[in-house]
Amino acid sequence: MKNMKLLSKIGAILLIISVGACCNCGQQQSAETQTGVGIFDGSCGIGGMKLVGSVKFNDATNTYSLTGGGMNVWGNLDQHFYVWKTVKGDFSMTTKVAFEGAGVVDHRKIGIMIRDALTGDSRCAHISIHGDGLTSLQYRSETGGITNEIKGPPNANYITLEKTGNKIRMRTATDVLPEAVTAEIEMDFPGTFYVGLFICSHDADILEKAYFSNVTFKKL
Repeated sequence: MKNMKLLSKIGAILLIISVGACCNCGQQQSAETQTGVGIFDGSCGIGGMKLVGSVKFNDATNTYSLTGGGMNVWGNLDQHFYVWKTVKGDFSMTTKVAFEGAGVVDHRKIGIMIRDALTGDSRCAHISIHGDGLTSLQYRSETGGITNEIKGPPNANYITLEKTGNKIRMRTATDVLPEAVTAEIEMDFPGTFYVGLFICSHDADILEKAYFSNVTFKKL
């Protein structure tokens, strides 16, 4: 009888832990982490998305296909699908990007992102390629703060996000490897953080799809 009571208590504790580990419990939380793929450690929906999304990896072509929803990546709360790896120190990540089809909302977004945490209001910086061609380096320097933007040359489809010390740089180009720095900010990411690819449909009720090819990551 005592053993049964003990097992019941252990089961209740494990249930509480399991519920707490699910990261889709609030607007500022991320969805439950999915298994890593390719060079990435995991993937999830950020910011309590209605429709989360998924990622597929074609090893033969080094192409990641991301499907995702989300209201926006802007203001003081982000909603998007994110495939990420944990990183510490300086790095650069490069990819060629392409939306699938004409899309629904002009301001759907894809790109490369660095985040402090997998919560919707975390500090972050990202290259955002919009459906209408707008190309920008966007960043939230304080948890729960506003998002700022530096616009670059439009219609880029080859991008590099780079961190050296407290410098975050955007390199962009069209159809060739990006070399020119088209935006730069000062923002510190001490310790371990997340770096990866993202997609946002800009409409909570729809999913968009995009392709990230020639993905490379290197420590600097």
